[in-house]
Amino acid sequence: MSKVPTILNAPLDCALAEEFRHHVAVMGNMDGVHKGHQALIGEARKLAGELGKPLGAIVFEPHPRQVFNPGGEPFLLTNKEQKAELLGEHGVDTVFILPFNRHLSMLEPDEFVSDILSRVMGLAGILVGEEFRFGRRRAGTTGMLEEFGAAVGIAVKVVEPVALAGATEKFSSSQARQALRDGDPKLAASILDRSWTVRGMVQKGKQLGRTLNFPTANVSLDTYLHPAKGVYAVTAWVHGESHKGVANFGSRPTVDGQGVLLEVFIFDFDEEIYGEVIDVEFHHFIRPEQKFADIDALKTQIIRDCEQAETLLA
Repeated sequence: MSKVPTILNAPLDCALAEEFRHHVAVMGNMDGVHKGHQALIGEARKLAGELGKPLGAIVFEPHPRQVFNPGGEPFLLTNKEQKAELLGEHGVDTVFILPFNRHLSMLEPDEFVSDILSRVMGLAGILVGEEFRFGRRRAGTTGMLEEFGAAVGIAVKVVEPVALAGATEKFSSSQARQALRDGDPKLAASILDRSWTVRGMVQKGKQLGRTLNFPTANVSLDTYLHPAKGVYAVTAWVHGESHKGVANFGSRPTVDGQGVLLEVFIFDFDEEIYGEVIDVEFHHFIRPEQKFADIDALKTQIIRDCEQAETLLA
């Protein structure tokens, strides 16, 4: 069973209680907790073991991009709860959530280290990737982090990025996002080390799927990245149990063409789950979204989609 980490909303104006200080922590947005993040956590776990300290992860909430570009397109690979669960799976004891606000963004690099990492959090060590930047206008470099960390007694380690075997591009959240926008969930899975999964509450829609004999669980992606519009072979997790299915993400052009929604048809499943939270794993892209001549043509295609999903998920 995976470890369930302690999740702590870290304050910016007072020191943490002694029991939460003296961690060796990784720091960053950690969106997706991909293989690059996992390598960073692995190095931090080694250092934590050498120093006899607990392992932590410092993440920013909300994501800085959401603060600086509030009207931008949704882009997140994981929500806060998923991120904490994934960090726990990789051995993190405590997830520290730093509120990313104007005060934090305006701190000079030396103030961020001395005030937040040292005074507030009392870190024993910090590990970041080579491209990590911090402080006002992202002026802080890894070299500065090493210098300022040494001044306050925090061990600093900068970890080189890792890449797919034989590839030059390093693992990154941006790389995974682009794969999903391109309709390539298999490539995204090779970066994330698991199938990309969204979590959301099942909403009551117009129930048009019932009229086609394909009732769907409708989920809004909210702040999640929008993948390529189309049909996917998926696994839906309901009440801790997995079920195969087929999902359409898009605007339903044959029916109403309004807004975008994830509609999941779960095979051999007839439970009432409105208001329930489900996880949907994206495995294979079947086809792009398209508009059909009529409802009968749509229904015929859905049958084909289900057959193909069954084959792909076998």
